[in-house]
Amino acid sequence: MLGAILILAGLAIALLGALALRRAGTAIPPNRPTTELVTDGPYRYSRNPLYLALTLIYAGVGLIADDLWILILLVPLLLLIHWGVVVREERYLEAKFGEAYRRYKERVRRWL
Repeated sequence: MLGAILILAGLAIALLGALALRRAGTAIPPNRPTTELVTDGPYRYSRNPLYLALTLIYAGVGLIADDLWILILLVPLLLLIHWGVVVREERYLEAKFGEAYRRYKERVRRWL
């Protein structure tokens, strides 16, 4: 039951995050340039709601599959996402949006 709840929560967050990006007219794929700083929708609560959504879905699948290895591998996966993606994205966004992004970082947590 918990696995299904995590998957549904992840899907809802992903949908709301994608809609917020689309409304702002900026790219959803992280490898494309960001044209707007999005701070509404789930971005009011998390600077990385799409990665949070994928994490919830991944954990939910691990629980439903009753596979301990999936859950154990979540830790190195999150470290990889943090250091390999999130930190680099934050440097990019700070360089692109400057003080506006720094104020956003002060107001909104990285994950939750």
